[in-house]
Amino acid sequence: MSHAIIRDRKRQEEEMTVLSSIYDENEFSCTRSEQIKCTVNIFPKFHKKLEVNFTNCCSSSAISDAIVPCGKIFVEHLPPIRLHIQLPDTYPSQKPPNFCLSVTWLTPWEISFVCQKLDEIWEENQGSEILFLWLDFLQNNLFNFLGIQDSLDASFMHIIRTTPGDRITFRLTHLSDPRAVNGALRLDLKKLLILYDREQHRKQFDNNFYTCHICFEEYRGLHCIELKNCRHIYCKSCMEEYIRIKVNEHIKIILCPTLDCSFEINDNDIKTLSPSLFSRNPNDTAPICPNCNYCFCIYCYKFYHGAAPCEIASDDVKELINDYKNSDDKKKKLLEKKYGRRQMKLVEETLTTDYLRDNAKSCPKCHSLISKIEGCNKITCKHCQSCFCWLCSQQITLINGYGHFTNANSPCFGRLFEGVEDENYNNFDIMENIIWFEPNFD
Repeated sequence: MSHAIIRDRKRQEEEMTVLSSIYDENEFSCTRSEQIKCTVNIFPKFHKKLEVNFTNCCSSSAISDAIVPCGKIFVEHLPPIRLHIQLPDTYPSQKPPNFCLSVTWLTPWEISFVCQKLDEIWEENQGSEILFLWLDFLQNNLFNFLGIQDSLDASFMHIIRTTPGDRITFRLTHLSDPRAVNGALRLDLKKLLILYDREQHRKQFDNNFYTCHICFEEYRGLHCIELKNCRHIYCKSCMEEYIRIKVNEHIKIILCPTLDCSFEINDNDIKTLSPSLFSRNPNDTAPICPNCNYCFCIYCYKFYHGAAPCEIASDDVKELINDYKNSDDKKKKLLEKKYGRRQMKLVEETLTTDYLRDNAKSCPKCHSLISKIEGCNKITCKHCQSCFCWLCSQQITLINGYGHFTNANSPCFGRLFEGVEDENYNNFDIMENIIWFEPNFD
């Protein structure tokens, strides 16, 4: 090993030590082996809510439609910019770091512009340690560089997701810098941003301190509640007492206690504050309402009918089959109690036949029937371990099985996540594992 490489390695080690002292473990991590590799998460900061615009929005997602108008959303937090770096032996004296840049909320060409800007910063400072300058630019100057002020245009990512058969549009993503990565092009970006923003808001709220507007004491957010409808904040103790008093007074619509606030307190907020109001003896199948003394069946909510199964109209049979089909084990047991085991056995038989017809496919190698519950469209047969495509049923023999979905000549080009249900990536950490990858710099 030459003296120049040894000197560069020492400078690299010192740079890693300095960066580790500046950034916390959620922002910076590195591995020191034959070559140093590091991953950096840059969390964007802006002073007010950012408007994110979508076009032609027709998502069936219940969460997004219930929370925001269809064309745009407002967020306080964006998913982190992720920079994956590998330091060559002759960095910083001769060569720049190798890197990949991943940003889920930018188009591939916008990420490419950023990659080129990082190249320019290196050229202006060639021979010097460059990583802090890169990270400072991404943290403090990225929005100005891209002309993002009060709003972010996410139209292209939405079009990519809602027009999976448009190969021309999808090929545009491959004209970008190979170091520019956006692995979320086939996912619901709108829902991704809502979920991430909500989770970060919760974490931030729990760690901050607030003054309760009833008792005027200061509490950590973990011991407070932010009312969903009006965003007013109170300590949980005061609000629990406030809810109890209103319930005892038989007030049906409970308003926020802040003067001049006419917003009703959300049912979920009431349940969070006073769970006992929603609880009952789990063995009591005939509860009695404390207000009107009505005795009702806990399953159908009609007048209590003893051990007889709940009535079901003929028009409701199809709905029952669908309900049973989409239920977990706990819900299925409740339906059996409600309608009787014999009736539900007929439903199960109907479902088995319908399910195999609509949801199972034959493995092209061993011809076993395979059903897909979740995940992408690259399927591994549990019987013979061969891979095939769920969409076209073609056996996949490539070493890299995902090549079937990344080859522009394939009939399933760009359709790896087509048909994936939104619930499969409700957890942002799980989704991050889908949209990020360990880059190969060789």
